[in-house]
Amino acid sequence: MITPEVSMDRKQLEEASEAFRQSEASVRLEGIDPTADPRYLALKARVLAGEITSEEAADILVAQHIQTQTTAA
Repeated sequence: MITPEVSMDRKQLEEASEAFRQSEASVRLEGIDPTADPRYLALKARVLAGEITSEEAADILVAQHIQTQTTAA
């Protein structure tokens, strides 16, 4: 379910940006660059624009991953 316009104030936007930065750094330590995936970047942009919540973005990423794994098998 997509939430219509999730409003974020400046502080929330800064916190979300920092959370993305930390998450990306953590994943890079595992040898993966999430910013190399245009699907990830599109979802990140939608979260920061207030179009969807981070929870919705996570659900979409999981669904995309499952679909990719199923298609590859």
